[in-house]
Amino acid sequence: MCHDRCATFITSSRNLHLAAQGLLQKPRRRARPSDVADAISRMSLLQIDTINIVARSPYLVLFSRLGHFEPGWLDGALANGELIEYWAHEACFLPKKDFALIRHRMLSPENMGWKYRPEWMNEHAEDISQLLAYIKENGPVRSGRF
Repeated sequence: MCHDRCATFITSSRNLHLAAQGLLQKPRRRARPSDVADAISRMSLLQIDTINIVARSPYLVLFSRLGHFEPGWLDGALANGELIEYWAHEACFLPKKDFALIRHRMLSPENMGWKYRPEWMNEHAEDISQLLAYIKENGPVRSGRF
């Protein structure tokens, strides 16, 4: 008796998780550029991963949810400000609308544990100053530019 209930619970739990991640249904139409930011918004974030066996991991994650899409659409969503890059869980793409949710972490990086070292900040103070001056003069830039 428990076996049947447990199996049903496990199946329901699995399906709930897959549905929440947007993996249970095939896309109903061809992907559009706006779908990239929408998919990331539904997931809350998309980890930036440089693993590149078949394609970079973020593109595979998006393909699994959108079907065929142009990889340049991700760059476009970043360029037009729909997405931002931040060290959320790891280095991630996040919807710009969630900026207010992570701003407190930006203001207190010392609470990020091993991901923040004051010694490193002191050792690289000159580089950090130059980067901040560049951003002030030229506007936002992606981490990949450096």
